[in-house]
Amino acid sequence: MTRIVRMKQKAILDVAESLGYSFKHLSGQVYEHPEHDSFRIFADTNTFKWFSRDVQGDVIDFVQLMTGVSFKKALSYLETGDFEQTKIVEETYQPFRYYLSEEPFDQARIYLNDIRGLSDDTINAFGRQGLLAQAHYQTKLFQESVLVFKSYNHYGQLEGASLQGLVKNAQRHDRGYLKKIMKGSHGYVGMSFDIGKPKRLIFCESVIDMMSYYQLHQKQLSDVRLVSMEGLKLSVIAYQTLRLAAEEQGKLEFLDTVKPSRLTHYLHAIQETTTFFQTHPGLLTLAVDNDEAGRVFCQKLSEKGLPIETDLPPLQELETKADWNDIVKGHSNHSLKDMIQSAKLQVIRSNSPPRKNTALEL
Repeated sequence: MTRIVRMKQKAILDVAESLGYSFKHLSGQVYEHPEHDSFRIFADTNTFKWFSRDVQGDVIDFVQLMTGVSFKKALSYLETGDFEQTKIVEETYQPFRYYLSEEPFDQARIYLNDIRGLSDDTINAFGRQGLLAQAHYQTKLFQESVLVFKSYNHYGQLEGASLQGLVKNAQRHDRGYLKKIMKGSHGYVGMSFDIGKPKRLIFCESVIDMMSYYQLHQKQLSDVRLVSMEGLKLSVIAYQTLRLAAEEQGKLEFLDTVKPSRLTHYLHAIQETTTFFQTHPGLLTLAVDNDEAGRVFCQKLSEKGLPIETDLPPLQELETKADWNDIVKGHSNHSLKDMIQSAKLQVIRSNSPPRKNTALEL
């Protein structure tokens, strides 16, 4: 047994504990970071995944991520530490199971209209492609209605879903509203929305931002696929790029041979060994949040040589962060102010005495 293989068998939960991180037990062999609900350890495979950052790996990668040390120093740390040796189960990808009971869409529509500033036209467009639903979500501790965002693969099969709470409850949810990715979701697929016959890809960080981007730009959009990464995930960019290439060549079955863990490898192979990006200019656009994380993500992909274009939401006065839904809500607020101002003028005019008709009046 080689040194590296032995180090990969050091129990990742023990290692996390030694570094000062106590992951809480969720279910089965799954453990969650106390401050980041998308950062999870899978004890049976001795691996971790930080879904929102598209970071994953084995215990060596974990030490590097949490400490910032080199591969060599991570190996040394594992070798000199007193950690239990664990038996690793080969990671397998199980089919996604959608178990929610769906409800009428009324409450979800009100949330999207009133809280998110999205129009009925936008909501209906996404609904027609089967991407939205309202459902009943229940745990041992609580139950509530949720907005469901659905992800489909290249065959149109449901591969995952993310949930958005509809009623704010700061005591129950750290971020005010429930936000959750359904168990077993294949996060590398992303949620996609097609306009015409897609020839290029536009990536947003969330479904709400993707809907907002569509609402703001729909008159300029044709033959494009909008994709929500549910974070900043190179794996989603890789999968959707491979999917578009496979669709163009009529070889969707090729994607069945690609392991999810190898998606980024294939993306770089396309970049380095083919002319696909040269013959498809403007293929990739990143319409991510205009904040430090979004800008760094764009910069890293550019440094890797990926031919990306960026379309970031403009920053508002004194703000350091903006997403596309901020822009939509800003437009909605301006429209509401205009309506209120117009109503006030109507009241003033109706209460004003009649004026003489002069040549200066329009």
